[in-house]
Amino acid sequence: MELRKKVILDVDTGSDDAVALLLAILSGKLDILGVTVTWGNRCVEDCVANTLQVVELVDAGIPVYQGCPAAMVRELTPGRVANNPVNRISIVEDGVEYSIHPAKMPIPDAVGKPEPIHACTFLIDAVKKADSKVTLIPVGPATNIGMAFRMDPSIAENIEEVVFMGGAVNMGNATAVAEANFFHDPEAVKIVLDSGVKVRIVPLNATHSAMLTLEDADELIGLGTRAGKLAGDMVKTRAAASLRMGSTDGKAEPIHDALAVAWVLDEAVMLDARRQKCDIDISGGAADGQLIVDQRRGNDESSNTVVAYKADKDRFFAMLKEALARGPKI
Repeated sequence: MELRKKVILDVDTGSDDAVALLLAILSGKLDILGVTVTWGNRCVEDCVANTLQVVELVDAGIPVYQGCPAAMVRELTPGRVANNPVNRISIVEDGVEYSIHPAKMPIPDAVGKPEPIHACTFLIDAVKKADSKVTLIPVGPATNIGMAFRMDPSIAENIEEVVFMGGAVNMGNATAVAEANFFHDPEAVKIVLDSGVKVRIVPLNATHSAMLTLEDADELIGLGTRAGKLAGDMVKTRAAASLRMGSTDGKAEPIHDALAVAWVLDEAVMLDARRQKCDIDISGGAADGQLIVDQRRGNDESSNTVVAYKADKDRFFAMLKEALARGPKI
């Protein structure tokens, strides 16, 4: 029997995190040691509540750990946030809020509670005690991961790789050049990049190459499962909000975080991935939070970082459908 890859997902559950969680859980191919939750799309308390809702929706029984409520140091610099106002996730029209990341998942409230220990403490203990190397999948701000590396750098010895959803090359969404996850806590990202562990990065370039359409959403809903319906509903929720905020035409949406999980499950889901040296801007200026990729060499074998540029949308969607067809029926 093939051993399942040991993973820890680090999320800030809004819409695409929910789909990422469902894909990871229902794929049946991952040994999920736990889910750690950070701030990001919403406050950390809301993100925890949403995470618990998703885990219980598919009767997963996976422990959830509440983590950091704010960036490591970013907000300590006066005026830094004001220099680069964060992109909106919601808009209100006629008294109705349209949000890319709803404050609450449109599914039953969770019964369970988060575990009593802090996410960073769990991360360190779980990685060090695991009998094989652990893959970390941070799909929100990297605060919990960066803090765990700061608390105990030796965890790097038992980490297989870190697979980020974050960053962008020659594009952005939080600013003209920065993606939201990396923008929210660039110091935490830099700590991981500088640690020497193997890192794979799923930036906006890749996620925008594999957007799901409204027709895809209907297919997911048509699977007749709780997971399929939630995933389809989230695509439609994102599309409706994006249309009103003018960020897309409302016909297709990138489901960013789920693509990072898909890459862990199947490396062939990426059609263009390059081993390139990376850094991140932490200056607080106009490029604050920008992923810096050395493009002078197409592939650099001395680099510990791999950047994805293009995904196979059909393969990605097929993976989603196969996984989300499992689990409890509606």
